[in-house]
Amino acid sequence: MNTKTIDADIIQEGWKVLVAKLGLQKATQFVVLLERGKGDSVKEINDYWGDAGIEEIYNRVSDWKTKQQ
Repeated sequence: MNTKTIDADIIQEGWKVLVAKLGLQKATQFVVLLERGKGDSVKEINDYWGDAGIEEIYNRVSDWKTKQQ
């Protein structure tokens, strides 16, 4: 397992914990507030979601939420 894979796994696990504790809306607000003013969030979002369209992103988040219940 390389560093990028480990980093991605930690990010994914952290996101799951945030959503489980705060809910999707508050978790998203937290990340936005945390990242405001530093880094290249557009690049990071692009790296994470790639070429996925809004419907695919919505479906992936919805599927993930369904599995968490």
